Amino acid sequence: MKIGMMTRWNSACGVSVHAELIGREWVSRGHELKIFAPIEYSETVNIELQDEDYVTRCYRLDGYYRKKKAYMYRAQEPPYFDPEPFLQDDYDVFVIQNLEIMPMKELLKIYPEIRKGTSTVFVVHEGRLPDDPLFYKFDFDAVVCFDERYKNFLKKIYPEEKIHIIPYPCYPPIEGDKAIAREKLKLPEDLAVIFNYGIGIFRHLHLLPSIKRVAKKYPLRFLVLTDHPDWYELFDTVKQKYDFVDLRRGAPEIQELYEYLSASDALLFHKDHSPNVVVSSSAYLCMGSLCPIIAYDSNYFETLDKEVIKYRSLIELEEKLESIIKGDEIVEETKQAAKRYVELNSSEKIAEKFLQLFENLILSKQVILSTPTLQEKHGVA
Repeated sequence: MKIGMMTRWNSACGVSVHAELIGREWVSRGHELKIFAPIEYSETVNIELQDEDYVTRCYRLDGYYRKKKAYMYRAQEPPYFDPEPFLQDDYDVFVIQNLEIMPMKELLKIYPEIRKGTSTVFVVHEGRLPDDPLFYKFDFDAVVCFDERYKNFLKKIYPEEKIHIIPYPCYPPIEGDKAIAREKLKLPEDLAVIFNYGIGIFRHLHLLPSIKRVAKKYPLRFLVLTDHPDWYELFDTVKQKYDFVDLRRGAPEIQELYEYLSASDALLFHKDHSPNVVVSSSAYLCMGSLCPIIAYDSNYFETLDKEVIKYRSLIELEEKLESIIKGDEIVEETKQAAKRYVELNSSEKIAEKFLQLFENLILSKQVILSTPTLQEKHGVA
């Protein structure tokens, strides 16, 4: 099967994680994949990773999106869109991930040409109906969302028969050896390790007094890993007051990330409630390590139950951290629930669900194309 996919790739965002998990699985199964990715800023892409040979970077993200995220990009470059790569080949299926951030005006000009003989699929990362009228000018053969919350607002604009729920994919379960991982990462064996990573580590600063109170009872290290230079000086200053903070610099590939998770007693996430429908891509990416995830009880985690350990207050955070460090029963319960969830929604199984959808779309299109029109039935030219 020949699949084209317009998406972020090798980038620090949930769209990229989703695309990579299923896209690389398609390639491993022998399908021909072509990725059309944006030219990224260094703050949002792991520049140490080299794109695969099936990746072409041929546009910039939508100007409004870039302006909205200027605090992250710290640059404003002129719009750019090269239509040629999109039109060089025909595809059985063409997938667009997160349409609203794409250069819709330029894409719309060539979209009718892309659709000729090709089934089109929209993977929804939008957490609400966008304001931009261009968004509603695209027609798709199928619309994929992660759960019923998305479907509830999508059915206001798309026929229900076009909407398909396919859960967000998880990295396959791999529980590493804690002692080996700690030795490799030069972490002490006799301390509890609470881990966090990425560009959002600053969201956890207000938790440090609570973590400090736990550290008075149980020696621990709050290990943070980021490649965002804005946070280096910030956390160097933080370490002067909270000596249990350990800042590591870098953007790990998945294997290295899983080494950090294997070495840790818990992965800590704090994201406040969003007004939009959201999921935690980081949770789905990391859950396969079976490192217990402790997360603030916001709507980022509302579709997860026993797979994560949730807290609603700072006092509850301290209690849950202590339970994890002591190895209470909740730790094993969480691991088993996470393992079941990941096995049910692994990248292999989610990629297969997409392939089944693609095959059905292709078959339906072939039936439509082979069905004679009323004029043809009666021999009318």
